[in-house]
Amino acid sequence: MFPVELKNINIEDISIEIDVIKKIPEEIARDNCLIALKMEENKLFIAVDKVPSFNLIEELKFILGKELKFFRTSREVIFKLINKYYCKQNLDHALKDIKLKESIPELIANPLKDKYKFQGSPVIKAANYIIDKAIDERASDLHIEPFENGVTIRMRVDGIMREYIKIPKSIYPLLCTRIKIMAELDIAEKRIPQDGKIKYVKQNLNYDLRVSTLPTIYGEKVVLRILYRDENIKDMTALGFSKESEDKIERMLCCDHGLLLAVGPTGSGKSTTLYSLLNNINRCEKNIVSIEDPVEYTLEGINQVNVNTKIGFNFAEGLRSILRQDPDVIMVGEIRDEETAHIAIRAAVTGHLVLSTLHTNNPLESVIRLQDMGVPEYFIEDALVGVICQRLVRKICTHCKSRYVPSLQEIKELNLSSNCYLYRGKGCSKCSHTGYKGRTVVYQIVSKKDIRRQYRKNDKINFKDGIKKSNTISLRQKCIELIKSGITTYEELLRLNLSDDYPH
Repeated sequence: MFPVELKNINIEDISIEIDVIKKIPEEIARDNCLIALKMEENKLFIAVDKVPSFNLIEELKFILGKELKFFRTSREVIFKLINKYYCKQNLDHALKDIKLKESIPELIANPLKDKYKFQGSPVIKAANYIIDKAIDERASDLHIEPFENGVTIRMRVDGIMREYIKIPKSIYPLLCTRIKIMAELDIAEKRIPQDGKIKYVKQNLNYDLRVSTLPTIYGEKVVLRILYRDENIKDMTALGFSKESEDKIERMLCCDHGLLLAVGPTGSGKSTTLYSLLNNINRCEKNIVSIEDPVEYTLEGINQVNVNTKIGFNFAEGLRSILRQDPDVIMVGEIRDEETAHIAIRAAVTGHLVLSTLHTNNPLESVIRLQDMGVPEYFIEDALVGVICQRLVRKICTHCKSRYVPSLQEIKELNLSSNCYLYRGKGCSKCSHTGYKGRTVVYQIVSKKDIRRQYRKNDKINFKDGIKKSNTISLRQKCIELIKSGITTYEELLRLNLSDDYPH
């Protein structure tokens, strides 16, 4: 083995030079898991995950013509740097290489394996680079939007839309066609919306992409929802629930029958919470069946069913079939209509534990929504064991977190002491200069016990009034706790526009 000085290095302590990175071709960097970092005293610093071979060292010396100095860091860190610094550059090159005369047959080659990533037409490369970038940013959605003078590519990261790049409108038809081919959509049909899916592979990890097209006045808009198969189902603590709240939820899950709802607007993490709950109660002694639209994550030991509205197999129809399958626990992805609501409630009062979601803003609205769907209040009172109302707030980036003296408005609104400090992120390369990295949950949990506690033994319970008086910690109060703990910011509280008051 060629003698190599190989010390561990902390990448955060290095001032990376972009021009130096580009000296090593991307194929060599990816194939050998290495990246150039900087020049110092005519020596080229290179990060590797293991001792490089003699042949590789000689090849690099020939290409670079410099003395080399190797340092060790993790494989994950190296690939993050490769994806960060090479992808944008290569996308620009691929876009420049696209020729308008490029034919559709050239786009049909399979790009979904790593070995094809750097072969094939520039359009294939461009599509892969864009998807790779979205995955590297842990985006939940990728938007490709045609407008009059160009095409904008945006990503939703931590719930917020960010612009990534603009591309010429002249090459968009080819890019759109490529994505439609990957999703097995009709490339000739541009007048109506289409839905499809892509099984995408990146660095030996599998991702599911849900593709949706929408005809706009300037062409087809394409949105890709990214499902990360590399993520394990998180437990309640990892999602952001306290031990006390986790115990409270587990007591509700111990009921042998009843309805437990997770409520909140779109993108508030309801489905993730339900998956965590299912994982928590997944035992061989229980027959657990879910019906979802679509199944986002697969759980071993749980029978998961996809809705298929094209053949009339909706939530209500699926729920009827599930009830003939001797279930102990049923998860209904969403209660959307009267029929599903009535079947779910009846299942909950006849010996089944039913978990589901509703698009409502607070626990009280959940009861009102079920009543609007024709479910009598006495039925709801009998069935409902609890409601988990939640939102997602962005967490302050730990790499650029700094404290500051709060303003008078913040002191007043958050009820702070005069000598208190708050925290925010300054913005750095780790968080794309947003000051935020990742999200956590703010929640309000109302159980049937919380409601009944408001009434004396012989009082007739008004269920809706009981929710108002339940004295549980509100979403706003929970968010303020996170602000004081240095987890999120006052700006996030304002963005979510949370209130302690129920509508009258």
